[in-house]
Amino acid sequence: MARLNAVELLAMNNPARRLLQRHVEMRAFSSMLQDAGIDLAGARVLDAGCGSGYSTRLITERLRPREVVAFDLMPEQIERARKRHGALAQFSVGDLTRISHPDASFDAAFVFGVLHHVPDWQAALAELARVLRPEGVLLVEEIHGRFVDFEDRFLFTEHPRSARFDWPQFRQALDIAGFLVAHERALASEVFRSFLCRKRAG
Repeated sequence: MARLNAVELLAMNNPARRLLQRHVEMRAFSSMLQDAGIDLAGARVLDAGCGSGYSTRLITERLRPREVVAFDLMPEQIERARKRHGALAQFSVGDLTRISHPDASFDAAFVFGVLHHVPDWQAALAELARVLRPEGVLLVEEIHGRFVDFEDRFLFTEHPRSARFDWPQFRQALDIAGFLVAHERALASEVFRSFLCRKRAG
């Protein structure tokens, strides 16, 4: 993963971002889970790239998992998460391309708009597949590479060029990593998409 610059860190730690996570991203994830008949109550869940921990709070409140493990690359974000939401999850500093948990140790994993910050995002998908049990659930929301270009040009953000994927490239990478896309949903036209995937059994 790449560290956020000052502009991105500010964007990730503000009320507008929390509103988007609660009323758009998490609502889409919850709806897709319901449509697929998947109940994560009692599950062991990973929140990969959890930032300040607000996504962890939403997962806990809405889905009632048995346990949530959450990590982020940036120690300052994990410090915020522990201060604000420390009772909800096991928070630690970690890297999406080298997840420090055993194979098949989670029932589900959530990734809220993180992969376009990861230079080797395909390796991150492979790691997510590794730590999920067979038929485990991956819920991921992402942004199209064209809009990442726009952000970097006009909003002073800094994203790795290797992570500016389009949707066919993203679906192909999910397939290579061992996932089947069960549902996907466009958010804000084609700028953002949410995906519900299952890890292939065997």
